[in-house]
Amino acid sequence: MITELTFAILKYGFLALLWVFVWLAVRSLKRDVDTLSPHKSWSHRKSARRARKAAESSPMPAMANAPVATSHRGNPGMQMGNAGRVGANTKPTLLTIIDGPLAGSSVPLSNGTITLGRSSSNTVVLDDEFVSSQHARVYADPASGSWAIEDLGSTNGTIVNHRRITSPVILPARVPVRIGATTFELR
Repeated sequence: MITELTFAILKYGFLALLWVFVWLAVRSLKRDVDTLSPHKSWSHRKSARRARKAAESSPMPAMANAPVATSHRGNPGMQMGNAGRVGANTKPTLLTIIDGPLAGSSVPLSNGTITLGRSSSNTVVLDDEFVSSQHARVYADPASGSWAIEDLGSTNGTIVNHRRITSPVILPARVPVRIGATTFELR
């Protein structure tokens, strides 16, 4: 026979197990939404802002062959323009995905065109409902010799440096580009 104490322990044990299951399901759904949403959460934007401020306030480390800029007060290591930035005059060689489902992956830049979109015929296939089948392309601009990006008439647009583009623009290194839930830059 089951005593009242055993029955109470089983009842509250199953209740606790149910709450753990609900908590895990909600956490999993939140992670999926955060990963697939083209809009960053408040906490993600806040931590990114904090990291950006920390990077701006800390001096750039000096490299052996890189010039170090000095400020008007004579402090070495303070950034002034691009003089102290490592690799400021080098051309980018990679398209690097920095945020989204493919974060950490890179595509080498060659003289060809890199297409981005949902279709499997693209160079970078983005499995995202906010991305068009042929969304955008990154290509070597023959006039300037620099890399450029063009939105290919996508529904949700291409965001370059926090602004939606409507015509091809030159894409310098380290400028963030967002397409759906994916952010990339040239390095």
